[in-house]
Amino acid sequence: MRTTLRPLAFLLVLAACGGTSTPPPPVATATPSSTADDLRPLSSREAAVPAPPAGAPAGPVDASAPLPPGHPPIQGAPTQAVSLPSGHPPIGEPAPGAKSAGSIDGTIALSPALRLGPSDVLYVMAKKGTATLAVRRVETPSFPFVFEISAGDAMMGGGAFAGPVDVVARVSRSGDAIPAKGDLEGIAKNVKVPSKNVRLTIDTVRQ
Repeated sequence: MRTTLRPLAFLLVLAACGGTSTPPPPVATATPSSTADDLRPLSSREAAVPAPPAGAPAGPVDASAPLPPGHPPIQGAPTQAVSLPSGHPPIGEPAPGAKSAGSIDGTIALSPALRLGPSDVLYVMAKKGTATLAVRRVETPSFPFVFEISAGDAMMGGGAFAGPVDVVARVSRSGDAIPAKGDLEGIAKNVKVPSKNVRLTIDTVRQ
């Protein structure tokens, strides 16, 4: 009976110890290649920014910066203020004393038979038919009187000052622009525009 139990006990000891079999070799893990990231395609955000062409500014242009002499203005840039000399008229307006291209000038004489009063006012008018194109008012005139009338004396802005016209000189006794009895008048008919050295005489008393 003892002989039969010994081999069985030996087998149980071997099973408890796990036997003498060799453990399995470790599984190898693949090491990621260091060149994998180097070979991946670049995204649009990671793409290299192209260098600016030769001569181009390195950054955005400052529109308010002063330009070199003779450089054309940059579109959208603010207009730089220009300092004018003292007494210079505003740009776009005629200088003081400048004559209109469509002016009429000449001399008005007063008939020796007529006399002026201290409150008389002279009106010089350019008329076409019954329409008054331009008028100039002169207080306390003296004769002979040198006059000039042009589009700058127009009754309405933007109206045409074109000939032929009648140049009327009227001395108003009341100072009113509306003709009245007793006013003194003279006229030069069919005067071209422009004209120079026009002569007319005040020789009529309005009835």
